This record gives sequence, C-alpha cells and structure tokens, in this order.
Amino acid sequence: MKKFSYLLLAAAMTLGLAACSQADNPGSPTVDPTTEGQVIIKEINVGGSVKASTGKGAYGGCKGIILYNNGGKAVTLSNFGIAFCAPLNANVENKNIVDGKLYFEAEGWIPALQGLWYYPGSVTIQPYSDLVIALTSAIDHTQTTDGALLFDLSNADMACYDLAVFNNKDQYEAPAKVTEDKWLKGFKYSTANAWPVSIMCPALYIFSAPTTVTLSEWLADEANAAYVNGDTKQSVANKAAKIPMEWVIDGVELFQTTSVEKSTKRLPTSIDAGYGLYLNGKCYSAYRNIDEKATVNLGDNITKLVYNYADGVEGTTDPSGIDAAASIKKGAKIIYQDTNNSSADFHLRKAWSLK
Repeated sequence: MKKFSYLLLAAAMTLGLAACSQADNPGSPTVDPTTEGQVIIKEINVGGSVKASTGKGAYGGCKGIILYNNGGKAVTLSNFGIAFCAPLNANVENKNIVDGKLYFEAEGWIPALQGLWYYPGSVTIQPYSDLVIALTSAIDHTQTTDGALLFDLSNADMACYDLAVFNNKDQYEAPAKVTEDKWLKGFKYSTANAWPVSIMCPALYIFSAPTTVTLSEWLADEANAAYVNGDTKQSVANKAAKIPMEWVIDGVELFQTTSVEKSTKRLPTSIDAGYGLYLNGKCYSAYRNIDEKATVNLGDNITKLVYNYADGVEGTTDPSGIDAAASIKKGAKIIYQDTNNSSADFHLRKAWSLK
C-alpha cells in the first residue's frame, strides 16, 4: 500500500511486474503512526457469498471498504475518490506492461478504469478510528432473503449512492441510515449500471485531489482520460481516468487464490510492492495485519489486547496473533501494519470484521 498521507511521502520499492512470490519485499513501515495521522485501507469485502435460499449462485449486492486513521492525530480527508486499476482482473493478459513496466507509471498517473466514486466534501477520521463506506446498498444485508452469510452496512459512515449514474436496483437500494450529505457521487465512462469492481481480485486505491480541483469537471475533461489495456479501438470498457500518482493515498493489490500463477501486478510498486490474497463467493475480507510492536507499546494497550486470533482462512492469518475486533471492544487502540506491501500487510479473514 502506498502511504502518501498528507505529507506527500512515499516509499520507493522494486518488484517484478510479472507473477511474483508473495514473500518478496516485505517492506518497512513508512511513518511513525503514533505521531502522524495516516489514512489507510483496513478492510475490503467485495466477493459476495452463495445465495442462502438456493445454496447456489452468488449474492453480490453487499460490498464494503473500511478506511482507517492509523495514527495519533485526526485526519481530514477532502475531495477524495475510490477507484480500481486496469485490467479489471489480475489473471488476464496485462497489456499495460510494456518492456517489463507499467507504462502509465512513467507518465505519472494510474488508471481509474471505467469510472469511480468520489466525494467533493471533507470528512474527519479520528485517531485509530474507522471510516466505513458502503460500496453497494447501505442496508442490513443479513436481513435480506439471501444474506445469511453477509453483513450489516446500514450503519456505514458513507455510502456510494448515485442513481443518476449507477441505477442497478440489485446493487443500490436507498441507504437505510446514511444521510444524503454523506453519499459519494458516481462517474462512469461505460454503459454499466453498476460500478464493475472485480469480485475476484480487485486492485483498489483511494486518492485525494487538491481542493482547487473540481472533480466533476476534471473527470469530464477528455484530456484527463485514456484508453488502457492496449486498446487502439477506443472501447468504453477500456476507458479510464488518469489519476495523478501524487493524489494517491493508499492502494491494495489482490490476487485470487486460485490463479496466483497467472496473475500480474496492476498497481505500481511505489503504491503496493506485493499482493494480498482474495477469494470470492465466501464473504471473505482482505484484512490488514496488526503492527504488534507498535500496538503493544501504545498507551495502556498491553492490558486490553486479546490474542489467539482465529479468523484467518485459506491458510492465512495475522502473524501478530492479536484479535483486533476483540481488542477494540476492550478499549485497545490498534496500529495496523503499513509497509507498502500487501504480501506482508494483508491476510484473508473469514468475515467482515464489524459483523
């Protein structure tokens, strides 16, 4: 994950862009989280689950992401967006790799393929606190016909909800509790009626544009768009916004567990030097590991930490052994690991942490 923070700091790393060992380049912490405010991606859950009514198919209308202030100072996130890189999935031919490198990295931008969600206002995240964003319907999905394995997004802090742009009724019901002033706006190049984020192996990132930029106007300017994936015919499926690298706050590259060998990097190594694992259809989360040393040494945490973490799946776990959710309930403040490398920083979790 890139730690851009608001000081425009980044760790430079090197990693081959072809399929790579998950143990490569574990990285090192980018800032002292006890003194700085730092927005990171803490959790991604977009894979859906089998339908409870039939035991078949997939319920894909429950997707969420948790941003987290990993530091000791409040952070105000302004004029920000959520996007995914190209190609959509990691296990397909990646024509953005030219001579062994992602061509757009040298040009100083990252694709926001087919469109994105953005929030033109500001929101403040307190130290060691979550910002929960519903990427689909901000409702309690456990109360739906097929939602037995899913989770409650009705109490999200913000919601992606813009029926003028994305109007798929299976993906976007009216938010149950999130007020309109906390709805993100949609932008798209394609004809899709829902934001087509990969449910198998997303490469998600968050960015913050300068406050002098009006994102709705910037996105509508053709000078800020490109056709990626080697597309010379200019298909809308390959049209992307050219998000400047310096706007990016954090990014997470995920490979599907069943196709790692076929997968290639989509995010530049300066944003994420490795990859985490993901598997759809089981309601798993990609969940960030804890920085054990920093967490143990923070305040009176030592008396509040709960160990014997047992929610890792598919042979993955948090090496710290700390159960973050249980520890938070006891009043602990968690510092998550952020080494700009999802191979070291993420594991697969059996369910949404706020369930």
